[in-house]
Amino acid sequence: MKLAAVTNEVAPLTEAGTLDTILRTAVDHGITLFEARTVEGKRFPLLSGQAWEVLKGARQNYGISYSAASAGNFIGVQVGSDLIDLHKGALWAMSMDMVEKLGTNTLITFAPQRSAAADADEFDQVVTLLAEVADSAAARGIDVQLENLPGTWADTSDACLALLEAVDRRSFGYVWDTGNLYEAEKETFEAGFEKLKPYIRNVHLKDGRFIDGKMTWQHYGTGVTNVKGQIEALKAIGYDGTLALEAARIPHREGDFEASLGYLRTIL
Repeated sequence: MKLAAVTNEVAPLTEAGTLDTILRTAVDHGITLFEARTVEGKRFPLLSGQAWEVLKGARQNYGISYSAASAGNFIGVQVGSDLIDLHKGALWAMSMDMVEKLGTNTLITFAPQRSAAADADEFDQVVTLLAEVADSAAARGIDVQLENLPGTWADTSDACLALLEAVDRRSFGYVWDTGNLYEAEKETFEAGFEKLKPYIRNVHLKDGRFIDGKMTWQHYGTGVTNVKGQIEALKAIGYDGTLALEAARIPHREGDFEASLGYLRTIL
């Protein structure tokens, strides 16, 4: 398995000009694979010009590569919103242009937010939407990975499976985000893993527990999501893809990345 740092999960730095420090920190800890997400407080692809130049130049300057980029498409947007067309049009096209410039062929997407109705017709619209963005990306040789997130049409393991089966594209895979699944399902990973393992192309790894009714992210090995069991399950199926370290707690503090990385290396 390949360890990847996430641009906003390495250090609690959001100010302009801090991306270099984040990149150096990960590289100093032996990680040269990155997921491009939020950079200096701005979500990919809507980055500042300076941050974008650093992100592009990092392949040469730091010897890093990119496993994927996550643009946050459709987060918090319902299918009836006029933002849907903007997200699947201009924002998606911009995201594809930029991942090509970063030298990766993988874009992460989210599903739209569930409405109060959340009926079969809405599900069909979501499937059509995700199929359209997957097809537009495939035409350019770009794979799309669906990430689960509470409140969206891809919140639980069953909901993710339903979308993956309905979209049914070879270029449309799944980001197994175990922390987000636990937040939505309040159950550890085992049952969902059995359903979703044929579709897993990427893994987001974080640990946590509910405290006072709120999901609270913690250092790996100190929460209840069973990081060790997740790694063992992935080994059992011969998974050799990416483990993206979502190591930041809330509030994000210095040392979060190093603490979780240290634990993870003891169980790999």
